[in-house]
Amino acid sequence: MKDKFQLIGKKIQEFSLPNTKGETINIRSFEGKKNVIVILFRSIN
Repeated sequence: MKDKFQLIGKKIQEFSLPNTKGETINIRSFEGKKNVIVILFRSIN
């Protein structure tokens, strides 16, 4: 895994996920905003 601090300021791969309202949100819809923090959790089943 890359050092997580090397990823700050880098453009990430495009993806879409549902929000809490069930609407699909694409990461590119945040492009141009001041600050965007993406936190992903992995489920262990």
